[in-house]
Amino acid sequence: MSQMTLLTVPEPEIPDSIDLRNCSAQELIEDLVSSGVRAQLVVADPPWHYAQAPGHSAHAEENHYPCLKDHDIAQILSDSYQVVDAGRLALWCTWPKLGHWFDASIELGFPWRYVSGGSWSKGGPAGTGFHWLGVSECALVYVKGTGLCTKWTTLPNHHHSFKEGHSIKPASWMAGWLERWTVPGDTVVDLFAGMGPLALACIWTGRKYIGSEINPVRHRQAIDRIAININNKPEYHHA
Repeated sequence: MSQMTLLTVPEPEIPDSIDLRNCSAQELIEDLVSSGVRAQLVVADPPWHYAQAPGHSAHAEENHYPCLKDHDIAQILSDSYQVVDAGRLALWCTWPKLGHWFDASIELGFPWRYVSGGSWSKGGPAGTGFHWLGVSECALVYVKGTGLCTKWTTLPNHHHSFKEGHSIKPASWMAGWLERWTVPGDTVVDLFAGMGPLALACIWTGRKYIGSEINPVRHRQAIDRIAININNKPEYHHA
C-alpha cells in the first residue's frame, strides 16, 4: 500500500463546510440516512477490483489500497440513493470495468437511472492495460428525479489534464460539474474521497462537502492536501 509522508504536523484546519471523515463509505451512508442529511450530488471513485487480465495489470489497484468487488460497490451506491431526493450520482470507472459494472448493477436492480458519461484524458505516461494502455478514464452520470441542470454552462464531457498521482481525479473538471449540476450551498457526498480533490472543488465553488476515506493515512494526507491547496484555484473556464 502506498505510504506518502504526511505534509503537516499537527493536523491543519480546513473550512467548516468540509466534513471529511475517516470511515467507510457504508458507514457514511448509514450516518447520513439516520441524521436526515439530503444531498444534491453523490460522487464515487470506487477502489475497483480487477481480475480479467493476467499479470500485474490485473492487480495494479491492490498495490495501493484494498479493493472492492463489483457487487459490493453496486450495493453501496444503491444505498446512497436514500440520501438524495432529486439529484445525481457521478461514478468514476475505467473502460475495462464497464461490462462488469453494468452486469453487477443490473443484477442488483440498481435504482439510479443512467443518463450520460464523459472522459478524462490523463496526460503523462500511459497506465497499465491488456488490450491497450490506459490514458483515459470515464465518468458515468446517473440521476434520481428530474436531473435538470442548474446552470447552462458550456462544460464539455471531455477533460484533459496531467495526473497528479495515483487515482487523484481532476478537481478543476469536477468544479465544473458542481457549477452545472448544483447551486452554492448544496451538499455533495464523496463516498471514496482518496486524496480529497472533490473537497477542493467544493471549496472553490461554495458547496458543502461530506466525504469518507477509510484508510487513516490517506485520510490525513487528504486533510493536508486540502489545507495546502485551498487558495490554489485553477484557471478553468466552464461558462
